[in-house]
Parts: sequence; structure tokens; C-alpha cells
Amino acid sequence: MTEKVTKLALASRVMVLLLQWLANVMITDHRTQVFRTPYDKTHKNTWLDTTINVLFGGLRHWDGEYFLHIAEFGYSYENTLAFYPLYPLMVGYSGRILHYLAKDCLTLRSCCLLMAVILNVIIFCKAASLMYQVTQRIFNDATKSWNATLLFCFNPASIFFTAAYSETLFALMTFYVMLESVTELRFIRCSVPLALNFITRSNGLINVGFPLYFLIRRSVLRANQSFFCAIKLICILLLSLIPATIFNFYQFQQFCNSHKSIKHSVQVVDYAREKNYILAGQRLFKQSPWCEATLPFPYSYVQSHYWDVGFLKYYELKQFPNFLIALPVLGFLIWHFFLYLKHFACNLLPRYPLQQLLKEYKTLPFILHALILCLICVAFVHIQIATRLLCSASPCLYWFAADYLPKSFDKLRLRSRGGLVVIWFATYSIIGCLLFSNNFPWT
Repeated sequence: MTEKVTKLALASRVMVLLLQWLANVMITDHRTQVFRTPYDKTHKNTWLDTTINVLFGGLRHWDGEYFLHIAEFGYSYENTLAFYPLYPLMVGYSGRILHYLAKDCLTLRSCCLLMAVILNVIIFCKAASLMYQVTQRIFNDATKSWNATLLFCFNPASIFFTAAYSETLFALMTFYVMLESVTELRFIRCSVPLALNFITRSNGLINVGFPLYFLIRRSVLRANQSFFCAIKLICILLLSLIPATIFNFYQFQQFCNSHKSIKHSVQVVDYAREKNYILAGQRLFKQSPWCEATLPFPYSYVQSHYWDVGFLKYYELKQFPNFLIALPVLGFLIWHFFLYLKHFACNLLPRYPLQQLLKEYKTLPFILHALILCLICVAFVHIQIATRLLCSASPCLYWFAADYLPKSFDKLRLRSRGGLVVIWFATYSIIGCLLFSNNFPWT
């Protein structure tokens, strides 16, 4: 089954790549005053640089520009601190290796874009395999596992799993944590992906709930292991926090240490002057107020200062179209959460002892985890990112949607609920590819 899933995942990425290429060639890019990675305009591109830009240029828009900038130049501007380091580090190091091997043929800029796409395709295939394993482990239903994985491969945010975004890597690490939590909960195999979660995306911190829940569950079901479970949980947390702590210290040194001198390329400095950005190592008086905090943690400040992210700040009439974009995924999930929790609270809790429910219902932490993510989307973030956030951070969307699909696709009817799910996923996938590839706003 692993080979079958890998072929499915690879086929889905090829389709996305072809669609974005056609869209990028046939439709003129939308011009917006957004962040663009600075580059040396005096440097002449080779024919290979031009080829890579034609084939994959539609995959570097929006947040992709930030990730590729970090991969090429590091955290040179304060606003880049909103993006966590694992994915751009992987792209940067692999891009430099490729550039070393082909420096006469390809610029580092092209190498980073190419490696960003290649890495995401490889990682996506592995993430799809883990998606199948997690689903099979929870439900022991091969048909549901396959249907859920199929939906994952053609999810509404498909373009972001191939573009230069961290969604694919985050999904991989999240599914690793989930799979290990529901199986043996081995110390290293749980701690490492959890630690990598923390430095891939900001919402990775919520994934600590999985080892927490399943260790508590184990201590309840096996009373003689309570002390061991508590020690194991503390060790997992301590080890998992090490990379995030190192990254936080690095951010402070780069932007708050006035004695540290950092050299930047000419194009990076010129772009900073043009956009009035704060450069690493060049902090002025009263700049970067987060540096003065007791615990200098820049993420919240950067999100609020540069993107106006905060509690209910996005509730403006002009954002109504973005709420419509997020409505399908949020409405679908919240409705199914309501049905699940209502059944659990009204039908199961009064009838069965807690120990039996903990033993039999492994889906509860997944539901609570996804519900928390939905609430964060509704209350704090730019609402349109809800689709890609939930598609990459939780399998619940695919589990609920898979329940509407028939055992055989020969029996699928477009007017059925399963048909509506397929239409929804396909429509968002196609529209997302067309819009994102040409720099139009999407999720």
C-alpha cells in the first residue's frame, strides 16, 4: 500500500506542477506592492535560470518570497522573523550544494527555488504515506484510510504543498508526532519530530497535546506507570524545546545585540532602504521594542506590527471575501466537531466509564486539537489562511470528508454528499493553482 500511496501523491504533485506552469505561462501575473526577494539586477541569467523560472516561477509568490529570501540571505529583515527556520534552512543548504555543483549554470536564486519544489514533492509523498498510516492505526479501515489519503493528495490547499511554503514539512512532522503518540510513544521518535514541529510553524506548539494526552491516557489505563509517564513527558518537552530556544536566542542576537556587526549584500541593503525595513545588526533607538521585553519573543510583535494580526482585528467589512474563502473548511469542520462532541457528551459519557472511553476513543485528542486550530483561525489570524492551515495541521478534515465517499469511486455520484466533497476539493485545488501561480490573493 505504501507504494500505491506514493504513486498517488507523486501523480497529484505532477498535476499541480503542470497546472501552475500552464497558468503562469498563459496568464499575466497580478502586480502587487508586496515583498519581493531582492536580487542583483546586473547579473545575467543563463538559459537554465530562465527555464527554472518559467517552469516553477509561479511557486515563489506571497510567503514563498519570504522563505526563499531566508534560504538565500538569512534573517536579514525584522519582518522575516514571522517565518520559522526549518524549511528555509533545508532549502538554503540544499540550494547551496546544488549551486556549488552547477555554479556556472545556475544562480543561487534559481537553485533555492528548484530545491524548494523538489523537497516539497519528496516530503509530500512521505507525508501522504504517514497520513495513511495514522488513519489506518486509528480506524483500522483500509477503505477509509485510502479515501482520506486520496483527499489529502488533492486537498483544497494543494498549491501550498508544492509551492515554496512550509505546509508540507509541517504536515510531515505533525503526522510523525501523531503516529508515534498513538503507537509506542518512544522517547526519541516522539521528541525529534515534535522539536522540528516547533521550528517549522508557530502552531506546532499545539502538537504537544498529543504526547501529553496519550501519556496521561497510558497512566490512567496502567496506574502503576503514572510516575514513569510523568518523567517521560517532562523529558520529551525539555528535549523538544531545545531547537526553539536556540532559534529564539539567535533572533535576539541578530536584532537586539547592538554590539554585533552583520554584513549584508548590496541588494539587501538597498531594498531595506527602499521599503524602510529594519536590518539585522542595525537596530536604532526605539526600534524593535520586543528586544526590551523580559522574555524577548519577536513572533507576536512581528505579526501584530507588520501584518496587523491580533484578537478579532480582521473583522472588517473589506475582509468579507476572505471570510467567504474560509467558510467551507471552517463550517464543515465546526459542524462535524459539534456532532462528535454532542454524541460523546450526551451518549457516551453517561453510559461508559472513563477508562473504557479513553481506551476505545483515540480520536478525541485529534478533534480537540483541530477545534483549537479552528478557534485560532476565527479569532486571531488572517481568516483566509484557515484552509491551508487546517489542511496541513490536522487529518480531521480528511477523516470527516472520507465518510461521505463510497467504497468504490465507480459508485460516486456528483449530486451526492460525497460528490459535493469532491467538487469542493477539486474546485479549490484548481482555482488555487490558477490564482496563486499568477500572484493573485488566495488562502
